[in-house]
Amino acid sequence: MRWVQTEIFSAVELAWLRDSTRRRNYSAEKEGFRRAHGVRRAFGKALRHAARMRRDAPEARTPDGKLRWIEAARADFREANRRRAQAGADDERDRKRATGDLFDWARFTNRWRVNLAAAF
Repeated sequence: MRWVQTEIFSAVELAWLRDSTRRRNYSAEKEGFRRAHGVRRAFGKALRHAARMRRDAPEARTPDGKLRWIEAARADFREANRRRAQAGADDERDRKRATGDLFDWARFTNRWRVNLAAAF
């Protein structure tokens, strides 16, 4: 014979014990927020679960076994970095143009060193 723990309190008694209006620090505003937050949380959980199911589906993989969404995210990341590097180069060129420093002294001095080294 299996032993089963029977419930100590009935559903009605548990509801009475859990009655939030009997708490010392009860606030109707907090209770409304708690209920709305529960709805938002459940909705977010459902969205995340659906996204996980789509992400992990067999058709979500490339022929070589990689996840398509990861590869798409990597491509987006590479593109964003390329754009940032290009914007940085454009900003540097504009800064040099604004200060009148368009001449590349590093390239000139390196060429000068190479020419002198070849002469000696």
